[in-house]
Amino acid sequence: MGKLEKYNASLKQFLQYDRNELIAMNVFWLGFIAYIASSTILSTKEMPFMLFQPLQMLGLVAIFSSSTYLVKPYFESEYLKIFFFLFAFWALVILFRGFSFNKDVLKLILLNPWFGGMFYLVPLILLFRKSFLLYKKIFSVIIILSVIFLLYSLMFRGILTEVIPDDRNRSVVEYFTKSLGITALFMLFTHMYHSKTKNLIAFVTVLVVLVLGVIRARRGVLFMGVLGLLFAGFLYFISAKSKLVSGTLLVGLLLAAIIGGVYVFLNVELEALYYLQDRGVTDTRTGIEVYFYKDMQGLDWVIGRGMLGEYYCPTMESGNYRGTVETDYLNMILKGGIINLILLLVIIVPAIFLGLFNSKNYLTKAFALWILFWLINTHPSTVQVFTLNYILVWLGVGACYSSFVRNIPEEEMKSFFKPVD
Repeated sequence: MGKLEKYNASLKQFLQYDRNELIAMNVFWLGFIAYIASSTILSTKEMPFMLFQPLQMLGLVAIFSSSTYLVKPYFESEYLKIFFFLFAFWALVILFRGFSFNKDVLKLILLNPWFGGMFYLVPLILLFRKSFLLYKKIFSVIIILSVIFLLYSLMFRGILTEVIPDDRNRSVVEYFTKSLGITALFMLFTHMYHSKTKNLIAFVTVLVVLVLGVIRARRGVLFMGVLGLLFAGFLYFISAKSKLVSGTLLVGLLLAAIIGGVYVFLNVELEALYYLQDRGVTDTRTGIEVYFYKDMQGLDWVIGRGMLGEYYCPTMESGNYRGTVETDYLNMILKGGIINLILLLVIIVPAIFLGLFNSKNYLTKAFALWILFWLINTHPSTVQVFTLNYILVWLGVGACYSSFVRNIPEEEMKSFFKPVD
């Protein structure tokens, strides 16, 4: 079979799907939406657990049952196959090192998307068949989560905009933005495949994320939002037909944002800005990291302390031990050691280079930039969690390692999505 015939056969398989696959895909993503929307609204502590935790469980049932049909292992890269299974095996080791049949532990593992155990299973989405249906659905899911984020922001605007900051309103902003809103940036990364309406929803979502980050002085949220917009601007520039027009527009918007931001920061008297100015120069990480370095012993650095691993840190009101480090790459080491971090890097770093420098379409370039975006954010934020942000990383790994997906011409890829208003 010649190259053209092989490509056409692969393309036909990429575009086709049967009714059962469509149903399973819909069940999977509806289950995920129910799970993440329920867990996020519970962060407000104003909604009944007896209502939303069963919804989380129903979401998990949908996710696990549909996955049994959707998982169809196929690797174009032998390198990825070897290191993926090593990484997946080590993730299970970390998970089972903290596993018990204690009710509280099981609830933590299953119902806490940030600090539980579900995110250890996220890499398995790499085993889903790489298809147009998979990528088309992910865009729909992002829009749905963006709309939920905007609705939640309206419903709980009292908590989100309270003048006096406290642990609850800070955590609610973190959960809302990172669990629901931040993936709207990926719609802007792939703006060329979407209608103006969808791009507008995504842009408004990102703006609300940034506003909430300012109000609650969440530096990690602001960093993610601004970095994501810079990456989106870069993709907009390189994909534009007229580089002069697009470049001028981007530079103008950047200058306006800088001038406007500096003016507001220095001249507008808002309580939220005073708080941001104060937090902006306050080091809240170094002390915690120093305690982490002191408590970790030789073997801990190599294999970690398991899913429930903790370290001595007598700076918290809740006790002398902490189970998380906001610097996420250190959190990965706490749970699974340097082995965990190295196995992750040897998979995702080549994916970034393949997607950026060996691709014919902007879908895989966008995925590569998203993986890079996520990797950079392992320093200021907690991002290895059971959210769409992390799921996009592993969908991106699958796309970037696929020579077929990387080599679909851009015009052909655009014709598949056919953005309409």
